[in-house]
Amino acid sequence: MSPLTRGELAAMLAALMLTLGVPREVTAYRRCKADGARCNTNQSCCSGICTAHVCGTPTTTNTSTTTSSTTTTSTTGSTTTTTLRFVDNGDGTVTDNQTGLQWEQKVAGSSCLHCVNDGYIWSSSGTAPDGTAFTSFLATLNGGATGVGNCTSGDGSTQTGGFNNHCDWRLPTIAELQTILDTSQGQCGAGSGACIDPTFGPTGASRYWSSTTSASNPFNAWFVSFFGGFASSDIKTDNFFVRAVRGGS
Repeated sequence: MSPLTRGELAAMLAALMLTLGVPREVTAYRRCKADGARCNTNQSCCSGICTAHVCGTPTTTNTSTTTSSTTTTSTTGSTTTTTLRFVDNGDGTVTDNQTGLQWEQKVAGSSCLHCVNDGYIWSSSGTAPDGTAFTSFLATLNGGATGVGNCTSGDGSTQTGGFNNHCDWRLPTIAELQTILDTSQGQCGAGSGACIDPTFGPTGASRYWSSTTSASNPFNAWFVSFFGGFASSDIKTDNFFVRAVRGGS
């Protein structure tokens, strides 16, 4: 059988339409073969739907898919443990977590072992550590005859009974004393505040003895002025404040 011609196909289509009851005029309009989405009107193709011999406006349905991106910010809570440098132990002492030293905490008043206003001399003889800072203050602190305990060990390594159950309280070296000199505290340079952390309790306006003898003059010992914010040396027979320490080397 030979292939049908275009005219034969059109005739067959017209006959089929007539059989189905479709008006014949519709047969004059056929879809374009390009993509099947257009219709033929007046022998030309146009976009849209062919209705009543007129090419209508194409209807475009845009399907927009919106992807909602939910960003979950996971904040990893980094636990930061802040360790205070100076810790009030609640027993009349302060621990310096930077140096490991344990310091005596002063109290307000006069005429008591820890009173801030009591002064002591470094040496009675002029050079030796035989002044009241050693024979009265430290002896009592370490459980002497009138002390707070019953210490008998010279280095305090095996005996307890002194202040806070320790027998190794001493005057700090000038290097140790300067570790608690903090010029950021208060207005010490102007004489209206103490250059020391307030955890240490009240601080006297006078100078504080260290155990360090001046290398250039054996009659002098080093001191720290917490209100002046400086360190220097002076004659050992002067009457200055003291603050005991223990630990370290």
